[in-house]
Amino acid sequence: MNANAQCPTQLLPKETYYDPAWLDRERRELFDQSWLYACTEAMVPNPGDYHVCNLMGQSLFVVRDSGGSLRAFHNLCRHRGCEVLEGTGNAGQSIRCPYHRWTYGLEGHLRAVPNERECFDALPREGLGLLPASAGAYRGLVFVNPSPSPKDDFSAWIANLDDHGWPHRFDDGSLEFVGESVYEIKCNWKVFYENAIDGYHLGYLHDKTLGQLYPSRNLWELVGRNHVWYSTEREGPPQASPKLIADGAKGHGARMIEGQTEEAFYPGVVMLFPLTTLSPNPYGFSVSTLEPVHSELTNLRVHTWAPPRPGDGRRSDGNGAKSKADKRGSYILRSEQPVRLADLDGHPLESGNFQLEDMWIVEKVQRNLHSPHFQVGPMAQGAGAETPLAEFQRQVLNFVPLPG
Repeated sequence: MNANAQCPTQLLPKETYYDPAWLDRERRELFDQSWLYACTEAMVPNPGDYHVCNLMGQSLFVVRDSGGSLRAFHNLCRHRGCEVLEGTGNAGQSIRCPYHRWTYGLEGHLRAVPNERECFDALPREGLGLLPASAGAYRGLVFVNPSPSPKDDFSAWIANLDDHGWPHRFDDGSLEFVGESVYEIKCNWKVFYENAIDGYHLGYLHDKTLGQLYPSRNLWELVGRNHVWYSTEREGPPQASPKLIADGAKGHGARMIEGQTEEAFYPGVVMLFPLTTLSPNPYGFSVSTLEPVHSELTNLRVHTWAPPRPGDGRRSDGNGAKSKADKRGSYILRSEQPVRLADLDGHPLESGNFQLEDMWIVEKVQRNLHSPHFQVGPMAQGAGAETPLAEFQRQVLNFVPLPG
């Protein structure tokens, strides 16, 4: 680790956490070059299978082409810009726009135009295919990038992650999709991301939900642009789950994935720069994506998988959200509506849910960013403290440099 990493300092001015113009730059210069989670490979196993995803205001889709390869395209017809697909399904051997029925092959080329001779004479089809994006798959997860030639190709982006891999699978029946939860958070996306990789706060803000994970009891490792987290509070190799979570899961009768143990050596959190978080544990798997709505509002969308449980009775709290004692060990609220702090009956610190604790704290930070007296003080050194924050900010500036 270099000297700068040993002594982390704040690199981003506070205005970058609330200035709409800076977020516009991030959309153009960072997100439009970034790999983001789209779906699992199990959702698109056969030629013609597709899945549409909305990323930073752009509609894209991933499709399995006639040769069995994954491709990604911008979900817009080259005629009038209509979305050509919606949801998840199978397009057959071609993709047809519902507006004027321009038809494209699974490889993206324009195949047919109704009344072409009468209405257009002849069209230069080689320049009117679907606009390509990029697709890649890793351990059963599919990612897309809006750029056809990203700054980081997929293999470079996930380089060395196999050294920190997880054993979970999405195609062998050991996991089933539990559902999606959405958290509406009144903060800039970077405030939330930095909180997520801040090991210094874990043992203090989350002492009742995650345990005494002080800086010496957890570890963030930098892997390319990405970070992976391990709990180091117990004897032996680093663990995926904090001891308090593991004890609580056992106490609530959580069902482990077949073949898993609490002592399994793999990361408990994988932060894939800039907007995707993977959370494998012995009781399930979740994928979270940050969606910057505007410069001070971010949606966190969480997809969760758990072992199948025949006849599983899901207990619900008074707000229609599953409690953390759902016998699956997910500790993720379930609600048909976005989760907002304003809708809670009690204080977030009394919720027993670390996600709500994090929402509460990042919103407190975001409000103070507007104070003329706001200033970031000394940052805690170490891979289990705040060094990852400086590394993250360095990655942001690599895409979106400061003026001058």
